[in-house]
Amino acid sequence: MVEGSSVPDFAHAEISATTEDLTEYKEFLRKLKVGSLVKLPLKQGETPRRVMRALNIAARQSGIRLSRLPSDADSVRFKIMPPNKRIVNLSPEARRARVEKARATREARRRAAEAS
Repeated sequence: MVEGSSVPDFAHAEISATTEDLTEYKEFLRKLKVGSLVKLPLKQGETPRRVMRALNIAARQSGIRLSRLPSDADSVRFKIMPPNKRIVNLSPEARRARVEKARATREARRRAAEAS
């Protein structure tokens, strides 16, 4: 950072353009069907975050949707979802009621956190 400034020194930033080869991920995902539940063991040195990030990028590039499921530290679990999210048709009144309920819940949680 430049002295006296709260902004990083962007003029001296090092930028690299490396990309990970996701071919294996894409090939694996293409073999799966909607509704498949997958438990993928991690290799030595892999982290769940890195593997799920690569899976999500490969899935997005392949037009596949994933939903991550709770898993152990030595594996990742996910489900293959339908390509389109479900559409929820709410009336304006129902939408307003849902927004108001969410606001009330957030406010109650905030007050509870302040009280403790």
